[in-house]
Amino acid sequence: MNQSLFNTQLQNMNSRLVVSKSKSKIYLDKNEQSDDVALNYKEKLAALLIQTNWNRYPSNDLSDIEQNVANYCGLTAQNIALSSGSATLITTLLNYFAINRKSIVITQPSYSLFDYHCKSYNIEYTPWMLDDNLNFNLKTLPALHSNSVLIITAPNNPTGTNISMKQLENILKQNPTALIVLDGVYCEFSKTDFTPLINQYENLMVLRSFSKAFPVAGLRLGYLCASATITANVKKLLLQFAINPFTLLFARYILFDAKFMHDSKQCVKNIISERNRMKTYLTSNFSANQIYVYPSEGNFLLIKIKSNHNKLIQSFSHAGIKVLDTSNFVKLNQTVRISIGTTSENNAVMRCIEKAMDLRINNQKTSPANISFTNNFNAIRSYAAVCY
Repeated sequence: MNQSLFNTQLQNMNSRLVVSKSKSKIYLDKNEQSDDVALNYKEKLAALLIQTNWNRYPSNDLSDIEQNVANYCGLTAQNIALSSGSATLITTLLNYFAINRKSIVITQPSYSLFDYHCKSYNIEYTPWMLDDNLNFNLKTLPALHSNSVLIITAPNNPTGTNISMKQLENILKQNPTALIVLDGVYCEFSKTDFTPLINQYENLMVLRSFSKAFPVAGLRLGYLCASATITANVKKLLLQFAINPFTLLFARYILFDAKFMHDSKQCVKNIISERNRMKTYLTSNFSANQIYVYPSEGNFLLIKIKSNHNKLIQSFSHAGIKVLDTSNFVKLNQTVRISIGTTSENNAVMRCIEKAMDLRINNQKTSPANISFTNNFNAIRSYAAVCY
């Protein structure tokens, strides 16, 4: 196909997608980034994909990507095992632990896949319950032994709360023969990165992903950080050729491009700024008896609606805003998890909360729109320029 014609068709297709997207709902239920990859990157990847042989399996040598991931994390390539999303690692590891009759302990409430997969495959586990403030309490940690596996999500999803570095190191030191698996896919939005600890503790595994801090959730690329011995063994459990050529091309030619990486990091900063803006607005305009906003180190907020919870869910639905109703999670009655979107999307969320709570804003200085430009003018001004 003529390259010029191909580019024209791709641009026309992208224009149709933009129009379609503008008529769609606001999706704030899966902790994805709201803005997509820029068109120039899509064009580059499409051209590369056309030149690829689709009749052949992709190369099983991923050492070049592993090295780039290692550089991103400050590790060595031997510490990295790639997978088609961190969820693949989670299900693979849970099955392996169950087959080998490991004693599994999982923090609760936590990422729903853990409980869902265990129930689907009849895998028994012991819950380590967060306390009433949804924090990690070492005093209630079940006893661990040489056959134990402890699975922690930190920062935790859907609560947003985190375990401290001191707490995690205490667990690792006091249980050197137990395996500690930390799901850290939200670490880019946190002040604490536990990944470097794998250089000190042989019994630590850290799961990470490119689906949260980068606008590429649809590519399904996750990775495990652990000792060279552990990653070598995990690679034996993963299916060969499970990462598709589309994802591999993106990882090789775009993901670690200097500008793409810089812009992605800037977007993370802006998401954190928006997260803080929303929390400030909600805590300033509602009493603790109405709404409680949990501390968050993820790209989302968990809020507890102490009245009008059902009305709020209906308000979101009528406005075309999809959020995650977490009321059915243990300890999360009357809560909702809201992904952080663009400034306009977040303002729409706050207007829905106002409506559900019957709040009337008389002082315009505290309105959602004005807070965004009063407290975070520079960050918001650059948001549209660097996010895709």
